[in-house]
Amino acid sequence: MLIIRKILLKVLLVIALLTAASVSGHAQKVAISTNLVEWGNFGTINADAGLSVSQHFSLHIGGKYNPWTYHTRSGMPVYNKQTTAYLGARYWPWYVFSGWWIGARVRYLDFAETGVLRPKLFEGKSIGAGALLGYTWMINENFNIEIGGGIWGGRHLEYSRYRTPRSRDLLASGPRNFAFVDELSVSLMYVF
Repeated sequence: MLIIRKILLKVLLVIALLTAASVSGHAQKVAISTNLVEWGNFGTINADAGLSVSQHFSLHIGGKYNPWTYHTRSGMPVYNKQTTAYLGARYWPWYVFSGWWIGARVRYLDFAETGVLRPKLFEGKSIGAGALLGYTWMINENFNIEIGGGIWGGRHLEYSRYRTPRSRDLLASGPRNFAFVDELSVSLMYVF
């Protein structure tokens, strides 16, 4: 599975570099953003970088990282540990980085999560693709606020589900397909 992860990351890097190299020499717009909802999800560090390749299209690369563990009053650990990397594209009907957009992306996810309301532990590594929809408001020349969400599906390359993090009683394991509602986002964006 480590080989698949390395190959996927290299393919994403090559696609990003080839796309950046193929962009014509006119003035580019670059945007960086962070999803405030993810920061509220156990402090998940996240960033997205977008590059305008035309009036209606942008390419995006981003990731999320969360190493934190918290404990309930009873001492039960709760966390949403993850390392996520993705590469995507968006179509903007009006103009890039403003108004409605629709997008698609491929993603790699390494995760371990348990929660307050659901004490089961889920661990694994996943690859997949998804579709996104959102709207971006221009606040001024450089700042935007964006909302969005979508779906994603793919394959859990490794997957284990346990009764609790402490007991580690295995309930299910092995590779499997999945489909989920993708992240809901309320993001702050800075456009260069």
